[in-house]
Amino acid sequence: MHYKKISLAIFALMGSGVVNAQSESEPQKIERVEITGSNIKRIDAETSMPVQIIRREEIQRTGATSVKELVDTLTAATGSLSDIGGSNSFASGASSASLRNLGKQSTLILLNSRRVAPYALADYSEIFTNLDALPLDAIERIEVLRSGASAIYGSDAVAGVINIITRRDYQGVQGRASHEQSLVNEEFKVSTASLTAGFGNLDNDRFNILANVELFKRSSVMWGRVLQDVNPQMTKFFSGFGTLSTYSYPGNVIGVGPVPGCDPAFIISKLCRYDRYERFQAQPSADRVNFLLSGKMQLNTETQAFAELLYSRTKTEYLSPFPAYGLDLGTTVWGDPMTGKAKTFYYRGLPATHPLNPTGEDDVEFRYRFVDAGSSSIVKSTNFRALTGLKGTVGNYDWETVIGYMGSTTDDKQRGTYSDSGFKKVIGEYDPNQVDPTFFNRGYKIGQENSPEVLNTLFPSFGFKGRTSQIFFDGKISGELMRVNDLPLTAAIGFDLRHEKFKVDPSAELRAGDIVGYGLSSVDAKRNYGSVFGEFNIPVSKKLEFQAAARVDKFPGISAHVSPKIGVRFEPMKSLLLRGTVEAGFRAPNLTESAPSTKFAFNNGTNDPKRCPQAQTLSEDLLAAANALPENDPNKSLLQARADAVLTAECAGGVAVVMKNNPLLKPEDSRSFTVGFVLEPVTGINVSMDYWNIKRRNEISYKGVSELLNAEEDQIAGTINRADFNADSTFTQAERAKYGIAVGPLQSIVGQFENINKTKTSGIDVGANARFNTGVGPLDLGLNSTYLINYKTFSLVKGGFGDNLAGRYGYPRMQASLSAALKTGNFVNALKANYTSGMALQGDFYDTLYTVSGCAERDWTEAECKVKAYTTLDYYFSYTGIKNLTFGVNIRNLLNKRPPVDLRAMQEGGGGIIPQDLMDVKRRTIRLTLDYKFL
Repeated sequence: MHYKKISLAIFALMGSGVVNAQSESEPQKIERVEITGSNIKRIDAETSMPVQIIRREEIQRTGATSVKELVDTLTAATGSLSDIGGSNSFASGASSASLRNLGKQSTLILLNSRRVAPYALADYSEIFTNLDALPLDAIERIEVLRSGASAIYGSDAVAGVINIITRRDYQGVQGRASHEQSLVNEEFKVSTASLTAGFGNLDNDRFNILANVELFKRSSVMWGRVLQDVNPQMTKFFSGFGTLSTYSYPGNVIGVGPVPGCDPAFIISKLCRYDRYERFQAQPSADRVNFLLSGKMQLNTETQAFAELLYSRTKTEYLSPFPAYGLDLGTTVWGDPMTGKAKTFYYRGLPATHPLNPTGEDDVEFRYRFVDAGSSSIVKSTNFRALTGLKGTVGNYDWETVIGYMGSTTDDKQRGTYSDSGFKKVIGEYDPNQVDPTFFNRGYKIGQENSPEVLNTLFPSFGFKGRTSQIFFDGKISGELMRVNDLPLTAAIGFDLRHEKFKVDPSAELRAGDIVGYGLSSVDAKRNYGSVFGEFNIPVSKKLEFQAAARVDKFPGISAHVSPKIGVRFEPMKSLLLRGTVEAGFRAPNLTESAPSTKFAFNNGTNDPKRCPQAQTLSEDLLAAANALPENDPNKSLLQARADAVLTAECAGGVAVVMKNNPLLKPEDSRSFTVGFVLEPVTGINVSMDYWNIKRRNEISYKGVSELLNAEEDQIAGTINRADFNADSTFTQAERAKYGIAVGPLQSIVGQFENINKTKTSGIDVGANARFNTGVGPLDLGLNSTYLINYKTFSLVKGGFGDNLAGRYGYPRMQASLSAALKTGNFVNALKANYTSGMALQGDFYDTLYTVSGCAERDWTEAECKVKAYTTLDYYFSYTGIKNLTFGVNIRNLLNKRPPVDLRAMQEGGGGIIPQDLMDVKRRTIRLTLDYKFL
């Protein structure tokens, strides 16, 4: 065995930027490349790890207008945050990725093999990379490592890695413009434009500079403009869907009639109505600018200097519903950070002394819509990363070192929600136990124009400002250590040092608990951490190779964590490759979980097991009473509205959750393995199959609301807090006696972050690619699919794992895509079929509301208690017959298929009123693209 000296390489890594050039007479080496999941450059692209590569031409065929849309086409990708539907999250204005259903914190996003700054607002406690801050048109390819990679990349790479590789060594100037629009509803529009310029040739000019700027613009769409195209079945299941609201402007005094000033066209059954769908937003507007600048300079034949700058600016504008007011809306519970206790907002009626109340009775029901609230949320964010470094070779060793700075800022400004103090000042005391003869007869004028001073008092601006930054310094060296059986044993070693800051600063109104119904998440912390890592490729023979890797990460307050990995690659014959990996992964507690922080949240969609069954019965009785009334009876719509409100309040309502940080948290850790093969029976055809299995434990979370409520008697005092019957707006005293209500409404749940959860999941990935030379041109075929065999989470209440969720709600068993692309001269025609299997509406074992029997109680059949399978067909066409010009057309959902009905999403997310599926009204979309090369 011949041992290679590594002293020169270490010297170069630690600071030497100039090395001796090799003789020009030496033969040219075969280029080695670095594959995602390894720090060692190699010639063979297929390693022991399953890596999916999506190249530039495939990206164009998807018709994706953003990195988020592109990632969502991966069969291993599962539901995660989107800026379109994220208006109610703590991290509005951002989009994330999740692989294997393990969440956005367990999927590592890389840009050119390095981390990107996280979004500057935590989604409650989750910190993640914002995909909207990454440029789409600058991408050369995406490499998706579909196995754990903590031994290579450290924390967060539990489910896998998505490595976005941008264009390199490009020369020329290229412009691109595209416009996408729904062919069903032209309201849905997305336009993009980009310019890419590259100068210099590394071989001839010894430098290359690449610049890319990309613009993105998306239209705002309100549900009222597209409501006619929502699946008509919704009216069958939800009586309130599509109806006008009696919570209107200028309002209704129940038993008296509309407040003077109501448009006669909106007076129906003696009540003033309001089209609430005018303010239900289907799609928020978005404006983005992404800029990427990279440069390389060849200092000599052995050494190269490089630098990269990424900058993005995003703006997302959410238009919110105007606040409704009325007794049947129940109570609103939120947390007061100043006291650590829950606060409750009560709706009360007009006093006998109010001019609009001629009845002489107190608390007469009054329904109103604050159309002057200015309800909106504007989220502006920036993201940047600047780095510079050196890389080169010393003998047979490759080395690289980088120093950089990255960060992001977010400013979320909101308006349109009551100020607690402001409401009391300009409207009155909302506590029903206190007498207020001037209630709703102070500074705010019902149905009239109000001054900016009054409106700013009642509806002040509030929000969050976030800022995160990291300084990083890393380096690595790789190369041949020795020869084993005349084969190279290669290794890599390296380090990564970081200083991190994270700050989320709520506005003064939120800190004081003054915004009714709003939670709070704040943190101001910093830390230093670092890691060292090593990796070996050990050839046993020309057919058998092992990979051994380990990484040691050290975070403050946590013992050094070792993440090992073993991989094996066996090629018994030229047409067959067998591969497998075994790895331990981890995720370190982030600063919002472990550092001093404050979190108050509002958990929506809560099913109260002590009150929901009775609410269902009451709702059915109210609907029966409504159905017995003639259509022109004003009480008919009131009973129907109350039936919906009762069901939503107790079966899909909200509860305040107060969460504390925990400095004693341990890292989450995982054990995973993959085993599979790649088969190439003939040249141009290859098939791969990989089984994957992940077990994650010590998951950082808090006890689930549903689990706690289903075992309420077992909780310590102060965990579940209920209001007394005086605060019960769902059931009257007579109804409590009739339906057997023994406890008051939910008020709050208090807990802290703990290492309490476990998850285990497994599945199979299948891929196939083929290229045929037909009589008219090359035909490319592709298949990608992911089959979920098992997904279970640990239940503290049960003392073991819950049900297998594969095939249950949110966990479809199968996601697959099948594509074909034919190139004939200057034309390309491509088709892609996308498939998602069906799933039951039920979640885990405690989710009794959506079992078959639970659905039956709602008069939903067994078939309706599922989300059916869904298949769509996409088409792509391009033409390059005009010099320097490429014209492209993408048609997504070519056959204009509706997505299957999801009754659970409509009930829990939309309260039976607001549609939840954007694809139901977008359906077939067309995207036109022009690409022109100027140089």
